[in-house]
Amino acid sequence: MKLLVRRAAGPLRVVVSICGLFGMLWMLTGCGVLGAMANPKVAWAVNDPAPMSVVVRRADAAEGTSKQVERLLTSTPASPDSDWLKAVGPKKEDAAGEMKALKDDPMYAQSHARVVPAEVWLRTLTDIQSTDGSSPNVLAIVSSDLGDMYAAIAAKEADIADLRQQIETEKAARDAKGVSDADKKEHDKNVDKLKEKVSKLEDDVEPLKKKFLAAAKGAAAKTPADARDAVADALVNLRQAVEDAGIANGAAAVKYPLAVTSMIDSVKAMVPVFIADIIEEQTGKRPVMQGIHPDVSLDGTKVKVSINGLSQDDLGKISLGDLTTETLSRTQKWVFHAVALLGTVSSTKEALSFEEDALDALLDGFASNGWKKIEPAKIPVAEDPAVASATAKVHPRKPVASTAVGVAETQPAKAKPGKSDKSDKAGSTRKPGDKPAADKPARPADKPTKASKPAKPAPAAPAPAAAPSPPSSSPAPARLEDFNP
Repeated sequence: MKLLVRRAAGPLRVVVSICGLFGMLWMLTGCGVLGAMANPKVAWAVNDPAPMSVVVRRADAAEGTSKQVERLLTSTPASPDSDWLKAVGPKKEDAAGEMKALKDDPMYAQSHARVVPAEVWLRTLTDIQSTDGSSPNVLAIVSSDLGDMYAAIAAKEADIADLRQQIETEKAARDAKGVSDADKKEHDKNVDKLKEKVSKLEDDVEPLKKKFLAAAKGAAAKTPADARDAVADALVNLRQAVEDAGIANGAAAVKYPLAVTSMIDSVKAMVPVFIADIIEEQTGKRPVMQGIHPDVSLDGTKVKVSINGLSQDDLGKISLGDLTTETLSRTQKWVFHAVALLGTVSSTKEALSFEEDALDALLDGFASNGWKKIEPAKIPVAEDPAVASATAKVHPRKPVASTAVGVAETQPAKAKPGKSDKSDKAGSTRKPGDKPAADKPARPADKPTKASKPAKPAPAAPAPAAAPSPPSSSPAPARLEDFNP
């Protein structure tokens, strides 16, 4: 009997932990995040040694994979004989090489956290590009109306995601130390107003989704066999990518309340990553970080950074002042992103759920028309012998244009779903844990259309650079030390 009790103790602790997390996340965020963590395949994340840096990276991998799936469905020209349709599922040796590179990444090598397959999907799907095709996108091969229908849904989903980010920012500001009762009430009012907007958009988008799913299944059942088979095999692999992204997103939701105590250490760990990224983007050469000694301090979510130990060979044509300023900018954005991460998780969950339904509807329609389902590509786990013997596949960072602060990254024009002549905003080779410099933190509710002002250039000397305080109209950001699960 004692032996049985001991054997049951481990699983029981996991169950109790998960139940506690469900209760905490319900109070913090509601059903959106709970849906992300409800997947039984994410239970391992409770005991996984992932710090906040990895939690953010998993959420970003899920979000990025979702955006790449949307891009390939709606914004990438295609024909039944397009080569890229055959490349959606990576070959086993290619997937092993991608996993090997990720396993060796310092963030994973130091934390010993599990590398989720969504990381591989993000890298491989991003590599798939096409400018030629008889149809503007895959959906148009099935039916010319599907692309436009999906575009209308995606536009509303993007608005919902933006509002959810604002909600999380308001909540973080409300819960910060030193906030007056009057300000707390004001933040609560803003949250209520934002939730009303979300609810209205959700009411608007649900009928559109139902109409699309019915149309997709019906059109797929009538697709000619040659086009059906070419498209269906690609969609099977996109469906697997969506499933793996859901696991990554759920793992981020499960671990977030347990990882918040590692926030400050994670911020400090991200600074050398940003430094190396910026130098590689500008020079094509990634510096050896052993000799670089960044000094990082935090006052709540306000970051100060100074950098020492860089040689002129490391810097290339970048001034130390410009590097410090851009490093500070990326670090500050990462902090705001991490604080409001549950909003991202919730929005990604909704996007993945619709992609899953859309792909299932198309594949069900194909199956009713005689198509035989194939097995999707499987991403090997990091412990797979094939990964150990593989050659790590490196994705070099692309040079970016200089701006007023010296090294800010340029972003491609935003693509409208269904349009084939615009590049997707997620179509870069950056690592999921690295938020692009042009990304902005969630906007405050009281001024939803005004972007944050860019940081002023820092002096060339390695003196600490401090992030600007948020505008007076913005909600005060939550202090990192306030996070106490």
